[in-house]
Amino acid sequence: MKICWVTPFVLRSSIGRVSAEVANHLALRGHQVEILRCEDKDDPAEPLHPTGLRVHHWRSYDLSRLRTEFDVVVVNIGDNYPFHAGVFAILDAAPCLGIFHDFYIYNLFSGWLHYNGLDYRRHDAEIVATYGQAALPHAVAVRSGQMLDMGEIAQHLPMTEWLAGRCEAALAHARFYAPKLEAVVQGPVAVTPLCCPDRATPPGPPKAKSQLTITTVGVMNPNKRVDDVIRAIGGSEALKACIYRLVGPISDEERAKLEAAAAEVGFNNLVIDGAVDDDTLDRRLDEADIMAALRKPVLEGASGSACEGMLSGRPTVVARAGFYGELPDDLVFKIDGGIVVEELRDVLERLVANEALRRETGKAARAWALANLNAARYAEAIEDLAQAQLTGRRLLAVGRRIGGELTAMGLADTDPAATRIGATLQRLFAPLPI
Repeated sequence: MKICWVTPFVLRSSIGRVSAEVANHLALRGHQVEILRCEDKDDPAEPLHPTGLRVHHWRSYDLSRLRTEFDVVVVNIGDNYPFHAGVFAILDAAPCLGIFHDFYIYNLFSGWLHYNGLDYRRHDAEIVATYGQAALPHAVAVRSGQMLDMGEIAQHLPMTEWLAGRCEAALAHARFYAPKLEAVVQGPVAVTPLCCPDRATPPGPPKAKSQLTITTVGVMNPNKRVDDVIRAIGGSEALKACIYRLVGPISDEERAKLEAAAAEVGFNNLVIDGAVDDDTLDRRLDEADIMAALRKPVLEGASGSACEGMLSGRPTVVARAGFYGELPDDLVFKIDGGIVVEELRDVLERLVANEALRRETGKAARAWALANLNAARYAEAIEDLAQAQLTGRRLLAVGRRIGGELTAMGLADTDPAATRIGATLQRLFAPLPI
């Protein structure tokens, strides 16, 4: 197949890192792959992920070529407008296979409105078109500041369906949000675990030491619940003896808030690294004994930080919600999705007290992650879904034509005849046995 792989590709994009690995594996499987960058701006000063494939930027590319020169256009969709600004024009230019890295894309939607100078009327109209007239009060509440809680927004207006309905096929990284895609995507929808390539210098097994380190990696947003981890540590003398290290970008405001929380509970071993390069991240993972990868609310389709924790061979604490709840129960340590501090404290104390439990669970988690989160497996899943998309395209075209004629004749979609016609089309266009 000729595949156009649409993705942010600047070095600071984690989706770009995954894309570089998967696109390379698709090429190794014999496909012709080109990368189309979808960032809003093509900044020459921004380093890109290394690749031997051809790379274009959407603003300097003739998008009409997508329909004629490629069999499949794979579009990576995340909740960050500056990284994903080009996906809107690309979805209009050709039938696409959308990979939904986040199940909540309201921020992408909001960015699209802002950068295109669209006002509240368009905001409300898009939401009503996506969810129906009953969603109008929620639309008004969120844009007027009456609804600020991200969990509440995610419950009522995740906007996943807003872009999924423009895709011919779609991929989710967890089962919990696949129904949102299945409800609006006309073609095939698949679920496969996120690809998380193993690091070039993976950490070895945790080293025996007197002072353990609990580590959280990634962007230190409030929904990462670092403050809850600090409170859990602060209520336990055994945990206060540990180091709690934060590795990843953090705002000055969030840093000050977390340092104040540590001071309030008398915890003196909080270490905030901020953003680090890959070599430093490798060292921090090597130094870690326990990984805390919590979220509330869960907004992403999968978590790179949780996957990194499992790949590092460290016991990883997660919330029993969304993607995290679907991880094997015996390979991670799950607490209630509401993040109850006392329950979190109990789990951390149990891990701190039991070196064998830490080592054995971490070893098993790494083995599972290596087998299930690798780029070769992910590339195969993309290949299978793309083939199903191409096979189903003929069925969809005929179905749309016949459906239009039946509608013109006044046949309701609930009529038993519509079900029989659909089943007949499925049999007619079923793949031939090999």
